[in-house]
Amino acid sequence: MFWIKKKKKLVLSSSSKNRKLILEKIGIPFDVFSPNISENPIKKESPIEMIRRLSFEKGSLAKKKFKKKFIISADTIVYSRKKVINKTDDRAQAKLNLKALSGRRHRVYTGITFFTDSDTYFQYVCKSIVKFRLLDNKDIENYLSTEEWKGCAGSYAIQGFAESFVEMLSGSYSNVVGLPINKTYTVLKNNKLL
Repeated sequence: MFWIKKKKKLVLSSSSKNRKLILEKIGIPFDVFSPNISENPIKKESPIEMIRRLSFEKGSLAKKKFKKKFIISADTIVYSRKKVINKTDDRAQAKLNLKALSGRRHRVYTGITFFTDSDTYFQYVCKSIVKFRLLDNKDIENYLSTEEWKGCAGSYAIQGFAESFVEMLSGSYSNVVGLPINKTYTVLKNNKLL
């Protein structure tokens, strides 16, 4: 296991239990800060601009509270047919979202903002491509019954039952879950946090 050096502390600025689990699996000690921001898109904002802005806003809130700590914040979206497929807790909307992804490729983008213990930050974006097999109504209804789709980008959690929908995945699996761990690990290591 790798550990962050004693004098340097990491804060995950995210309400996502999946991001928390990813960091826990590799043994990185960290605190969690749950930012409360509006995730509504801004008019004419591209998907990449949106996730960069949202991850920055999440991290900025944590930085105000944890001024001398390292902060990681992230935002993940699913993008298909020139449209962001947002998170939802509404079953009818989730059904429409899954129908839109059925039998099609879509892109999953995660924007990460990394704040150092000084006043500097940097960002990166990770992209994965996922293709779902054709989903029939029974597939969708069975999945909706699990409720694991609630609050997930694209209305699915790849690490759960929805993995059975995946016909092809190109790129980082953990990116689709919510945090590209290979890139995150590299950034932490390059900044001498590991």
